[in-house]
Amino acid sequence: MARMFRPFLWLGRFLHWVRLTVLNLLTLVVLIAIIVALAAHFFRPIRPIPEHAVLWLQPQGSLVYSKSNSWQDKVLEQIQPGVSRQILLRHLVEVINHAASDPHIQILALDLQDFGGGSITQLLPVAHALQHFRATGKQIYAYAPNYSNANYLLAAQANHIFLPELGMALLQPFSQRGLYFHGLLQKLGITVYAFRQGKYKSAVEPFTRDDMSAAAAEETHAWLATWWQSYLEAIHEGRGIAKSSIEQYVSTLPGLLQQSQGNAAKLALDQKLITQIGDLSDFRKAVAQAMKEKPEHLAKVTYHSYLRSIIPSHHTRAAAIAVVPIDGMLVPGNLEKQGVVAAGPTVHQLDQLRKDPHVKAVILQVDSPGGDVNAANDIRKAILRLRQAGKPVVVSMGTLGASGAYWLSTAADQIYAEPTTIAADIGVFVLFPDASGLLHKLDIGYSGVSSVPGSPALSPYAPLGTAEKQAFQAVVNHIYQHFVRLVAQSRGLSMKQAEQVSQGRAWSGADAYKLGLVNGLGGMNLAIEKAAQLAKLKPGNFAVRYLPKPTEKAPWTELRSFALTTLLAGSLGQDAGTRLGLSNSMEQALLLLHYSHPYGIFAYTPIDPKIH
Repeated sequence: MARMFRPFLWLGRFLHWVRLTVLNLLTLVVLIAIIVALAAHFFRPIRPIPEHAVLWLQPQGSLVYSKSNSWQDKVLEQIQPGVSRQILLRHLVEVINHAASDPHIQILALDLQDFGGGSITQLLPVAHALQHFRATGKQIYAYAPNYSNANYLLAAQANHIFLPELGMALLQPFSQRGLYFHGLLQKLGITVYAFRQGKYKSAVEPFTRDDMSAAAAEETHAWLATWWQSYLEAIHEGRGIAKSSIEQYVSTLPGLLQQSQGNAAKLALDQKLITQIGDLSDFRKAVAQAMKEKPEHLAKVTYHSYLRSIIPSHHTRAAAIAVVPIDGMLVPGNLEKQGVVAAGPTVHQLDQLRKDPHVKAVILQVDSPGGDVNAANDIRKAILRLRQAGKPVVVSMGTLGASGAYWLSTAADQIYAEPTTIAADIGVFVLFPDASGLLHKLDIGYSGVSSVPGSPALSPYAPLGTAEKQAFQAVVNHIYQHFVRLVAQSRGLSMKQAEQVSQGRAWSGADAYKLGLVNGLGGMNLAIEKAAQLAKLKPGNFAVRYLPKPTEKAPWTELRSFALTTLLAGSLGQDAGTRLGLSNSMEQALLLLHYSHPYGIFAYTPIDPKIH
């Protein structure tokens, strides 16, 4: 009998040996790829800038305020072209500003075909840097196969704007639209109980309504108007076109296209949105001609090589201002992932800065729609501990500084925002999903006993009783009043004044400044100046340390994360959400429902700020 099974045992051993060999070879290939990518990224020689050169900017991906510093993300970006790229905003602005005063750089060529856009608050600093470059008398050439709102805002700052003969300048008014799931949930037999405080607190509406409420429409229209006027002003400054003319082009574009018999490129030329009809080859030839060179002999300096050449060498200074990113939805716990800020690692990072004798002040670079109130409160307490240790804290708001993000900002010495920032949104809500109707439709029962008879069972498989609903609303009311009180105390307002500017309303940075919710309008440079003043640091005697997003990952967790990310990137070839057709509305809804346990209380603003 043993002899009969012996061949199978040999076969099993052979297959086991084959499997181990293949896995070892794959591991070796991955390790070699990692080593090669790291060597290519960190040990590239810095080439000197030619005396007469073109700064060739070809931004790939979307603008961001902060990037992950994990080694697997850096390697993945190098070896996986399908992974969505990110452009660090401060680096792009720094490159353009430095090139403006660099005698070696004669022309800036802006190839925008792979640019993924960003929020209006992110795009404007780049546009202003391009305006500064152009004001020095140097020329900017811009090209894209088609122009949308985002890439045209940058192209509009150029002296020469190219568009192919079959291209189009599709500029559209800003809008904020989303999906509303109430009707679908009803058909499925799912009820989402929403308890909120704040007339304008609209984050719950996708689950409770079929359309946008009048209050949400009023609030949204106000900050959209601020965005739109800032956009028109930036194009006007770049092209010299009247804002009314741009607005007329946008509002009557379908009719204008019919009149031009569908020739969108000629229409854009006639409207002075572009300066020349030409493809990428024409664009390159024009740049080379301006430099009096042949295209193949053109001295081009890429973004990354120029950035590496201008980054100052690392040196230690006794005093430093640390910049901490608060970039994403606030969640409790220690698990960091894309799009969220876990309270645990951030609190640990702030506490470490409190103990660091070289750090004299801290700037929070906030770009967050808020999130869990406990996460916001934990970070807020860490900020207070910093201040109690004698280290000033300044908040610099980017695109979003709303709800829970504003909650934690109230602990800072000073708050600064951009005019187009979406700020405040002082309100609270709780979501509680009830799938008992769905279970009934599927003939699934839900039953059991409790150690205390008659006690409420907070379960997503049973409806809430009247007492439970009233209890949840009482908790929300209490936390809302606590939020308003924090605002009143930190901003020097009476409770009545704080209540008037609260109600869950999101304000533009410009309006927030008028209402006393922020100390001033300006970007990171202003925040650094104020932090230095509060810490009594003299200009030139301190360093600014931009810290990466903190993580609480063990080496094995990082290795597993890298392997999974590599496999997903290879199989999908692009962002999974985009591949599956998930809209931003659905992604935000899923994220909220994921964290909406019976104990999840939110101060969150559902805004998609990206302009494409």
